Amino acid sequence: MSMTGAIMSVVVGTILIVAVAIPITQSIITDANLTGTTGTIVGFIPLFLGIAGLFLAVSMVR
Repeated sequence: MSMTGAIMSVVVGTILIVAVAIPITQSIITDANLTGTTGTIVGFIPLFLGIAGLFLAVSMVR
């Protein structure tokens, strides 16, 4: 993969995760009105999406 292709993939992947996936996930979690242990565990999903996006960016550039 060329460097330009890798950079474009990282940019598009980052935009999709940060601007689309995390806000939608956060909205769904809020609307579900979960409490207790379930709410705590499900609350980590946006964090894991962000970490996955970081790994995606690192693996594409490497």
